[in-house]
Amino acid sequence: MPAGSSKETVTSTQAAMMTAKAMIGTGILVLPQSISKSVQTPDGWIAVALSGLLAMLFAWLLTKLSLKFPGRTFYQYSQIIAGKWIGLFFCVAVSLYYLLSAAYLLRVMGEVVRMYLLDKTPIEFIILAFMGVAVYAATAGISGIAQLIELFMPIIVLTLAVFIILSFGDFKLDQLRPILGSGFMPVLKGLEPSILSYSGFQIMLFIPAFMVDLRHSAKAAMTGIGITTILYTFVVMVAIGSLTVEEVQTVTWPTMSVAMNIELPGGFFERFESLFTVLWVISMFTAFVLYHYVGSLGLVEVAGKSYRLYVYLTLPVIYFLAVWPGNLNEVFKFGDYIGYASFATFAVIPLLFLALAAIRRINHADEPT
Repeated sequence: MPAGSSKETVTSTQAAMMTAKAMIGTGILVLPQSISKSVQTPDGWIAVALSGLLAMLFAWLLTKLSLKFPGRTFYQYSQIIAGKWIGLFFCVAVSLYYLLSAAYLLRVMGEVVRMYLLDKTPIEFIILAFMGVAVYAATAGISGIAQLIELFMPIIVLTLAVFIILSFGDFKLDQLRPILGSGFMPVLKGLEPSILSYSGFQIMLFIPAFMVDLRHSAKAAMTGIGITTILYTFVVMVAIGSLTVEEVQTVTWPTMSVAMNIELPGGFFERFESLFTVLWVISMFTAFVLYHYVGSLGLVEVAGKSYRLYVYLTLPVIYFLAVWPGNLNEVFKFGDYIGYASFATFAVIPLLFLALAAIRRINHADEPT
């Protein structure tokens, strides 16, 4: 049954917020380091801004594909375009990608909470506690998740904006100079890690199926990516401008290091990084709920039943994947592999399925063969 035939709906504003929220997560903490290691110059912020434009291009392709099949998610129209068995293969692959991404988000969230908030609490307990709360939100359905994100997204954006503004206290503009001093080639090297940090906007393979007005899906995607691009660009700029490009490469969580150096006027709140960490955890939590939901939704097309059943059944799998990396270096490698897999979901899939739909002259009126 088409997703759009259910009572669950998403507004254009909620779709934009969900697109942004699907991207704003681990990148806030790890992007300054990864981009600085690749670029090796202060021009990493340029690569981040350009990658945002590339993300908009890919998002436009995703929405163009979804527009061909109103009321249907990728899990449903993949079988219409490619046939039942090939379509089911892509359903399983994309579902697995989202479950792996959920596990990665959970592990990074656990690592940061243990380092900055609950240093004596076992990470396994932190992960289980968050999973226990998240499963309730994930079973609320897409409308409930959209409302949750709509509630917290303005707070998250405002917190990041305040962080950026307060960071200018230690910011030195000279540390971002000279612009393009080594030419444009270092910026090109930074496109790979920066475009992967935008992973998440491929949620538009699913959200348009629930939108009240499908015609606004492209606008919602562009708005969500635009917000993320501005925030990511400024976060990288203040990290390099406050710590230097060399120091950013050696610090595990550069953004947290910048937050720790922030001193509020009057000294009424001495540890800004604690507040920043709490609100960042909320950001990660909402992203995890969204990923968990979408990953579970794909299993419905494979084995039937209610998606709520798979929300519960996938919990042990997500927990095992989250605790599997033995140390932080393995966690980052885990994230790199997921980043490469994400390229298939936001670049290869839309191009492949748009081509197949054109070759087979398939539109939303056609049924699976």
